[in-house]
Order: sequence, then C-alpha cells, then structure tokens
Amino acid sequence: MSPVPGRWLAWLLTRLLGEDAEQALGDLEESWRARVGGRRPSARDRWSHWRELGSFFRPSVIQALRSGREGGAGRAGKVAGMLSDLRVVWRGLRRAPGFALLAVLTIGFGIAATTVVTGAVDGLVLNPFPFPDGKRLVGVGTAYPKGGTPLSFFEHLSPAEYQDIARAGSLERVVAWDMGNRQVTFGEVTENLFSGFWWGDAFPTLGMEPHLGRGFSADELDRRDRVAVLSYRVWRDRFGADSAIVGKPVLVNGDPYEVVGVMPPRTLVYGMDLWIPMPIGPEVYPRNRRQFQVLARLAPGATLASANAELEVIARQVERAFVSEVPDYEGWRIEARTWADVNVASLRPAALVLLGAVGFVMLLVSTNVATLLLGRSSARSRELALRSALGAGRGRLWRQLITESLLLAAAGLALGVGLGTLGANALDATVASMAAPLPGSIEVNGRVLAAAAVVALIAGLGFGTIPAIHMLKGDLQRSLKVDGAGSTAHASRLRLQRLLVGFEAALALAMLAGSGYLVHSFRKLSAIDPGFETERLLTMRLSLAQERYAREAIEPFFVNLRERVGALPGVLAVATASQYPPRVFGRAEIQLQDVEVPPGASPSAYVTLASPSLMPTLGLRLVAGRFLEETDRPGSPLVAVVNQALVDRYYGGRNPIGRRFRVGGDELIEIVGVVASTRNVGLDQEPGPEFFGSTLQLPGLNNQMFLVVRTAGDPYQALPLVREAVKGIDADQPVYAIRTIEEAFAESQFRRRVSTFMLSLFGGFALVLAAVGVYGVVSYATSQRTREVGVRMALGASRRAVTRLFVRQAMLPVLGGAVLGAGVAFLIGRAMATLLFEVEPGDPLTLLGAALVLAAVGLLAAYVPARRASRLDPVRALRSD
Repeated sequence: MSPVPGRWLAWLLTRLLGEDAEQALGDLEESWRARVGGRRPSARDRWSHWRELGSFFRPSVIQALRSGREGGAGRAGKVAGMLSDLRVVWRGLRRAPGFALLAVLTIGFGIAATTVVTGAVDGLVLNPFPFPDGKRLVGVGTAYPKGGTPLSFFEHLSPAEYQDIARAGSLERVVAWDMGNRQVTFGEVTENLFSGFWWGDAFPTLGMEPHLGRGFSADELDRRDRVAVLSYRVWRDRFGADSAIVGKPVLVNGDPYEVVGVMPPRTLVYGMDLWIPMPIGPEVYPRNRRQFQVLARLAPGATLASANAELEVIARQVERAFVSEVPDYEGWRIEARTWADVNVASLRPAALVLLGAVGFVMLLVSTNVATLLLGRSSARSRELALRSALGAGRGRLWRQLITESLLLAAAGLALGVGLGTLGANALDATVASMAAPLPGSIEVNGRVLAAAAVVALIAGLGFGTIPAIHMLKGDLQRSLKVDGAGSTAHASRLRLQRLLVGFEAALALAMLAGSGYLVHSFRKLSAIDPGFETERLLTMRLSLAQERYAREAIEPFFVNLRERVGALPGVLAVATASQYPPRVFGRAEIQLQDVEVPPGASPSAYVTLASPSLMPTLGLRLVAGRFLEETDRPGSPLVAVVNQALVDRYYGGRNPIGRRFRVGGDELIEIVGVVASTRNVGLDQEPGPEFFGSTLQLPGLNNQMFLVVRTAGDPYQALPLVREAVKGIDADQPVYAIRTIEEAFAESQFRRRVSTFMLSLFGGFALVLAAVGVYGVVSYATSQRTREVGVRMALGASRRAVTRLFVRQAMLPVLGGAVLGAGVAFLIGRAMATLLFEVEPGDPLTLLGAALVLAAVGLLAAYVPARRASRLDPVRALRSD
C-alpha cells in the first residue's frame, strides 16, 4: 500500500488545532484506501486526496485565526501568531522576487538530488525487499579454495549440499531452487517467463502470505504435482487481476498446471514470475552438480554466528565423507549471510559515495543561501530596527527571520520533491528495463519524504541561523541612524560572506574533483578493447521446451534458425551460443593432460557451447590453430578452441595446440585453436579462462541458447524479421532478453555509470552555487562601497584598476577555499577507491583541472559585478545616499 499523502501534515495540524487526532487520521487513511485499493496511485488520485485534506482542515484553520485575533492566548493564539509571521515574511519575499526565486531554486535542486539518491538507497540497498523480519532471512553460499572459487551465493550449491545444510538446527524453513525459463500461454499468446523450480514452499521462508490462494503443500512437492504460483505483475497484466484464476489451469511448456496462488506485490525473487515444484528429487543429481541456491530463516534463538559455526561443522563432516569422490571439498566453506547482504553488498560502496555527495550538495546549498541572506541583510537591517522601535522583542524578530528561512526551505522542499519524484521514476524505469534488474524499486515513499523533510528542516535552520545572529547582534537602533546606501561595507558582514564563499569553493572543488575521478576512470574503462567487434550485434535468447523438443531435435531447430536468419536482408552473420561476453557464466572444472598442477589447485574455465559461426560473427581474432568448423561432428574426435587467458594461466603461454583436457568425464578434448581473449566477465575485470565447444559435435546439451546476429545497419531494424523467422519454425516459440552487445556491456557498468552521472551532475551544481556565491559577495561589496568607488575614480583611478580591485578581493577566498578543497578531494578519492578503475585518488591532473575550472568560473562571476561597478559615474557615486 502506498503511503497516505499528507498523513504527517494532518497529524501536525490536529496537534496544533486541537482536533481529535485519531478520528482525523482514521478518516484520512480510510479515504485513501477507498480511492486506490491495491493499485498504484496516480497523480489524479493524489490531487483529489490533497483537495479533500484541504477541505477537511480549512474550517479549523479559519476558526483558529478568529480565536487568535479575539483572545490572542492559548493554542489558537499561537497559531494565529505563527500565521501572522508567515504573512509578514510572505510580503517581504514578494518585494524581493529575484532573491526568493533564486533561493527556492537552489534549495529545490538540492532537495531533488537528496530525494533521488535517498529513494535509490532506500529502495535498492536499505529496504530492497518487503519481507518481514528480514534480518533473520539468510542466503547460504559456498567457497572452494582448492579450485580457486571464492564465496558465492548464486547458483553455487548442489542438491546434496542443500540436504546437508537442511540438517543445521540453527536454520529453519530451508528451501532450494533452480532458475530457468518456461513458456506460458495466455490465450493465443505464448510468452517466456523467468521461472523458479522449488524444493520447499518459499512463502513461510519469506515470511509472506500469498496475495491470493496458497503456496505449495508438502504432498504436492513430494509428488512433483503440476501446480504453479504466479507473480503479482503477471496476474495483473496478463490475467487482468482476475481473482478467479486460482484453481484454473494455465499451459506451461504446453502442459496444464493448476494455479494455486499469486505472489504479493514486490515479492519477486530475482525477477522470477513463475514458481513450480522441481520436477525431480534432489537424489537424482550428482553431488558436484552445483546450480541451486538456498534460502532459510534463522531458528528462534539462533544467530548468524551460531548458524555459521554449525555450518562449519557440517562442511568438515562432508569433507571427510566425500573428499575422495569430490576433491574440491578439501577446505571448502559454507557460510550464511542475511538476504540483504547477499544481494545488495555490491551496491553499498556506490550508495555511500552518493549519500556523501548529497551531503556535500546540501552543505553547499545551505552555505549559498546563507550568503544570499547575508547579502540581503543590509536592506533588512532598517526594517528590523523599525520593528524593534515599535516594540518587537529580539525573540519575535528571531522568530520572523527563522520563519523566513523555513518558508524558503518549505518551498524548496515542495519543488525538490516534485523534481526528485520525476528523477526517481526515470531511474526506476532504467533499472527495471535491465536484463538482470536489481532487487527492489526506486520510489518516493514515506521514508524518503521524511528524509527530505528532515534535510530541508536542518538546511532551513542552518542557513537561517548565521544571518539571523549577524543581523540581531549589536545595536538595532543604530541602523536607523546610519546612512546605509553609500557607507563603507560593514567589515564583519563582508568577512563572514567571504568566509562562506571560501567554504563554498572548498566544497565545490571537492565535488568537482570527485566527479573528475569517476569521469576519468569511466573514460579509461570505456576505452578498453573488449576483444571483439561489438558494433551492430543483436542478441536474444530462446528456450526450447523439453516437453516438446527431444534432445536430438534441439540442434536441428537452431541449425534451421541460423539458415533462415542468415538469409534475411541486412544480416551479415548469425550464430548461436550458450553465452556471450560480457555475460559469461557457465563454468566447469577441467583436468589438463601433461600439465603439472600445483598442490591444492583445481583448474576451471568458462564453457561456451556455440555454433562454429560464433567466432567469425563476433570477430574474434585467431591466435593459433583454427576455429571450430562444420566438420566437427559426432563421431569425430572432440575438439575445443581456448582463449589466450586459459593458455597464459595453465600453459604458461606455451603453444597448447594438440594438447588435451577432460571436463567431468573420461573422454579427452583436443585443443585445435587459440583465440584472443575477450572481456568475458566485464570491462573492469581481467578475462577469465574460457573454451568453446561446437553444438554440432555436442548436440542437445543445452536447450537455452542465445541467437547472435550481426547486421549491416541498426540491429533493432532486423528484430521483426528475426521474430518472423522464429515463428516460421515454431509459432509458439518466444524470444526474450533482447539486447545489443553494446547494451550488455553498458548494463554491466550500470553502477559506475549512475555514480559517474550523479557525481558529475552534483559537481556542476556545486560549481554553479559557488559562482552564485562569488557573484553575490562582489555585488554586495560594490553596492556598499559606492562612495569609495566614486572617490577612487575622482582621484584618477581607471576603470580597469577598479575592476581588478574587486576581482582580486573576490578571488582571495576562492583560492583559499581551493587549497582546502584539494585536501578534501584527496581524502574523497581514497574513500572512492572501490569505484575507481586505474585512477589514483591524488591524481594531479584531475585536481589541477578541477581547480582551473573553479578559478575560471569564480573569475567570471566576480568580473561581471566588478565591471559594472567600474562603470559608475563618479559624480553620481559621490552624491549617492
């Protein structure tokens, strides 16, 4: 359920106005539930709700104002006093619309940045899952030191190991699942759904109740019944949110499955839209067939430490019993971590950097608005002195000044939340469109709104306090006697402004350098050669239903498909493969012949099954030997092509042509070719060892293959023709995971791209704020030194000399702040080390570039008002008052 808009405002008004809070809040929530039900609220829903909220409280506000005017005491009197202050402040801001607009825009953009980043951190890192008591929900992973395989929680456990883990008394509701794809028919349309195949019912483990129906019963799991649970989004989008779907059949790979339940909203686990029981039992699989994941809850009284201690005991028991059968059990580890840690640990460094950047932005915003308020204080001094002379105490004046700051903060909050909501929605759509979407979603919920409100409140108090203290200190009555227009600038006020500008410059340089580090790093990363020609390559995946395609029919289907697609206009080459860079994931242990392996080591490599046309289609460079060929067929000796990374790691760079190795069986595979390594696991990682086997020689081993198509023009223009070619073979066969290889590489760098873009945006914003601060200080200084300018020019000073004077004085705090900012930038660079690629935190070019940009912008901001001052008429300047 979406948070009720205006709930906290309603609560505050009920406290201030003395309404029955329980009744008011109850009516508010009931109205909202009736309006939106279980769907996502629209902008129209929210607007109607706010109108109702205003109608509900308007009479109470009017009554409070009347009571305050009549009695002036009690709660109503205080409310009336507050509203009176707001009217005074509002009139003052209307007289200075330029200042008000600039201040609100500054605060608004800062709050917008805060809203987007806080929404992303909340939805993707802090609260990515809606599961209750999430700290007791754990994933279980394993590490195999002998094989050089680090701790992993993704498809890293065998069924036998799942049964071993289920013995742990510290864990309860232990379930395991494999992931794959199933074709589900909706009326006359068949679509591919990413699916989970379960041993155990996931709902009790997740701590969730189904939205409709139920989960799997123990009997259904034991019998491997054909029952299914659908995701909420499939139920809503494909079945029109029909509650009668429970108990009805749907076709899964052509077979009828009874729908027994619907998942709650946001209960997707790795994007799986369909859950079905695993069709075979754990005992069927060999102990080293690792493709499953395990999820469990900590038992009552158990902790992560106690669970991991027990899992360590189980690991040692398994090692003693099976190490002769499975050598990589030597020294293996089993470890449990919270489900959030398992899934979002890689996002935390970027989240911390962005939160820190937002903190810097809000410091800059507060400093900038404080500088603007100080610049305006000379005009306010006589107003405050007059109010003091009429009887207003310092407390009342203080309240007025702070009310002005809070009103600006509130207006900036409204603008910032609106802009931030648009930004959060755009970022959420980007994340959702990824081939492997991140867990959670980005939205502006109650927590994000509360965070934005707290930041706005702190900022309002922060940037309002310094000018208020400065304006109220000393003798207010003296302001009525001082000739302010042409007098020399108040030294303390000018010093404070320059100090704030120096602080702004330091923060701006730090932000610019931080974004410069990431931009430099990202440019280096983008310049890395992926090892093949990535342009105009379209990929998509096909999963042939095993119920409809026997093993011997799989490769003929793909041979037919390659021939049809290869004949399409605009298609230059076509291939099929089990994986492609940078999405290489299938891995296996290998036994190398005639290679001495260090004790305790267990060589492994990525395994890519492909048609012989894959290497020419990708444009892989042949280093030695030959590519896979059409003549590599069943009955001929098994052959493989390996990449240079495998040669360097296991053969010491020596020529491996003619050498042999095994993969899990007795039959030897001969190496017939070596290709240059591709960045098969991402641009920021060294290529992993990989070998290629021919699907013509090993047909039917994989029913899920990627189609790789190189085109002469835009790859997406060929997509409709490719779809038709697939339908020409099998009208019910869907294609999915459609991406160009360039998009796949871009998505693999999503975290870096977002961090780089956001920090660059923040750096630009910081630069603008620093320029505004410099401009404001020089403008204020020139306005207060009008007579001084007149005297200097009357005594013969040139316009250029006057301009240089003001520019020099303005640039001193900027340069001082730049020195301080350089030190801060160095510390920021060290803290950002996990996001940097081949960039030193203290890179002098980055720091120098940031300093030059800041100096140039500061110089321009100082020059404009200084030049305007130099053009004053000396006679008029001397007569000014």
